[in-house]
Parts: sequence; C-alpha cells; structure tokens
Amino acid sequence: MRDLFDEIDETRKELPKLKKISNEVQKKRNYNFYQQLAVCLFIFLFIVGVILGNLFPACSETSNLFATCTKTEYNLTLTLLFWLSSFVFCSLVYGLGEVISLLNVIASNTKRK
Repeated sequence: MRDLFDEIDETRKELPKLKKISNEVQKKRNYNFYQQLAVCLFIFLFIVGVILGNLFPACSETSNLFATCTKTEYNLTLTLLFWLSSFVFCSLVYGLGEVISLLNVIASNTKRK
C-alpha cells in the first residue's frame, strides 16, 4: 500500500511564481467615463461628508433649565451615513461602467466573427 505523503508529492502542482501573478494584477486597465466619474464622485462626496459633519453638529450637552443645546460636537453619525450611502451610489455607477465595458468587449468580439 502506498504512503499518503508519496501520493501527495506525485499529484502536487507547483504554485505560480510571484512575478507572473504581479504582472497579471498590474496590467494597465482602461477605465471608461462612468468608472472615472464614480471615482471622482466618491472623492468629492467623501470631502462633502466631512463638511456635513461640521455643518450639522450633534448636541452633546443640554441645559436643564431651558432645554437648549449648550455643547456641540462633530456629527460622526451623519458623516458615516453619508460616506456609506455615497460608497453604495458610486459602486453602482462603477458597476454600470463595468457592464458597459463588458458589453463593448462582447460587441467587438461579435463584429470580428
């Protein structure tokens, strides 16, 4: 009966070399308009989220006598919600651009045939 380790040595495949993997990952991609728009829009909305957190501060202390806000602080909840919603929106726009680029590849392949 054969040893299990001998069988593993015979069926084992070598792992790909690091240079081959890094060359595949680092290929230059051509982004279409929607993908570029999504990245620029996300950067812009990220900055707007910080500004909104400052414009609409959260109340951390209230006066017992007049029930008014006496101390405000940065509104982190609003900023995080705005960042999350802008990330989802920009992901959808980027995905739309990816679908359009895939459809362009399919169209160019069908024109060749």
